[in-house]
Amino acid sequence: MFLLKTLTMSFVIIIFLAFAVIHSITVTGWFKRLCANAFGDTFMRVGYRFLYNAVSGGTAFLAIFLLAHIPDQVIWRASAVPRITLRIMQLAGFMFGILSFKNLDAGEFMGIRQVWRYLRSREVAGNSEGLTQKELVTTGVYGIVRHPLYVAGLVIFTFSPDITVNGLLITVMADLYFLFGMFIEERRFLRIYGDRYREYMLHVPRMLPRICSR
Repeated sequence: MFLLKTLTMSFVIIIFLAFAVIHSITVTGWFKRLCANAFGDTFMRVGYRFLYNAVSGGTAFLAIFLLAHIPDQVIWRASAVPRITLRIMQLAGFMFGILSFKNLDAGEFMGIRQVWRYLRSREVAGNSEGLTQKELVTTGVYGIVRHPLYVAGLVIFTFSPDITVNGLLITVMADLYFLFGMFIEERRFLRIYGDRYREYMLHVPRMLPRICSR
């Protein structure tokens, strides 16, 4: 039983690492150019983002599904008042993440709208991933922190009122992924927006909102 649990846990870690590697590679410019040369511009603008999200989501789901079937052990459970406080913080993180889509098109973000446009009217629009929003978003929650979706993920995973061995493993790997994702996203936006993003970085913190400004 111990050997089986160890092998399964190792497999879960490998899947999470594969998810992180896949995500990191598929957002790079050189990989997108490689796919464009291999499959054409239409595939990139119609199906790339949808396929990217499907593979990323499927990989994460598989890892969590396997981990849920491994015998777990409780490390700490919050009592009544701390539990309510932590749940409120998780809910606040979730709502903060939802507010990110107030300035974004969720359908385009997931790649669903690009596929639907093509199936409905053979329309191919937007940039290399079919995104039609061209301006850098700096308002709303993006005026509070530069990476509201990643911050939301950090809060939701980190402030759990129940800490178990398996849950702690998921939290550590997820938090590391979110932190690494911020770094990758900033490099990508610097290439796209240049000085405009550098100016944005000077005024808006990466992940911890400023209590007051000078």
